[in-house]
Amino acid sequence: STPGNDMNLDPRRLEGARNFANKIWNAARFIITNLPTYQSTNLPGDIGKLVNWELGIEHWELVDRWIVSRLNRLIGEVTTLFDSYQYGEAGRRINDFLWSEFCDWYIEACKIRLYGEDAAAQATAWRTLAAVLEQALRLLHPFMPFVTEEIWQHLKAAAGGDGWGEALMLAPWPQADEALLDAQAEADMDLLMDLIRQIRNARAEFDVTPGKRVPAIIVGGAKLGMLASQRNLLTFLARVDDARLTLTETLDEKPKQAVALVAAEGVEAYLPLAGLVNLEQEIARLQKAIADAERQIAHAERMLSNEQFVAKAPERVVQQQRDRLAEQKERRARLQARLQALQG
Repeated sequence: STPGNDMNLDPRRLEGARNFANKIWNAARFIITNLPTYQSTNLPGDIGKLVNWELGIEHWELVDRWIVSRLNRLIGEVTTLFDSYQYGEAGRRINDFLWSEFCDWYIEACKIRLYGEDAAAQATAWRTLAAVLEQALRLLHPFMPFVTEEIWQHLKAAAGGDGWGEALMLAPWPQADEALLDAQAEADMDLLMDLIRQIRNARAEFDVTPGKRVPAIIVGGAKLGMLASQRNLLTFLARVDDARLTLTETLDEKPKQAVALVAAEGVEAYLPLAGLVNLEQEIARLQKAIADAERQIAHAERMLSNEQFVAKAPERVVQQQRDRLAEQKERRARLQARLQALQG
């Protein structure tokens, strides 16, 4: 809540907290249940070695440099917020890091290596997963002491080794290491995540089957080298068909009948619609949806042009018609843009 203000105990907040606890528990279970299997990959059980980032740093990939940089940036921010008694903001930032960056992005990105055959890459992924989780649990402990203590004890048992101490509540507060801050890795990952989100959104808009891999043309410009080095990550997380993925620095002519996406730093992506949908069926569906939107727009405009309705109807009902008119106009514009892209 805003500092100094009381906060209503809204059931939706409790549901959000429950969902967050479940998210962290499931992520931790995924890591902890697999750790004993990968002890043969030289995973250091000793807690001092586990969080010694220099071990295995030579095998780090972009996504590892990114998550370690984000963690250390978070430690510094949360420590500053605690020192100024801004506990609400501190909790929000820890929540955002664990839910979005660690669970939704880093764990998913690690699965490429975790399910691969490169033992060194597996070890790096597991070590970094376990270390980031351990440090994040220390940050979260003041807010969720029981859940974090339980997870930490299981992590301790799975990793083994010495130096863990008796309990998380007795563990020292983590210290940020500025040497591990990597602004370039953060910027590159921001670009990759933006591009992947846009491809995912386009897939959802055209109702592409989740398991179907789609073709793509990506114009990288100055970022071509970075994108090429992250080809596996891009195809895995965006569900792009590697055999039909073209990475190029420039493009002389934009492809016709393709969804055009513009990501950060001028990177462009084109998804050929023939690889996404049945063009004839989709055109017919869009035309029908546009006609429906226009009918609803006409109805709302008639209602709002009726002076008696506007004057006598409850304000709530009049506002509903205004909202409906705005929504349907936005829907029509979105559908028309999609139809235009389909028709080339």
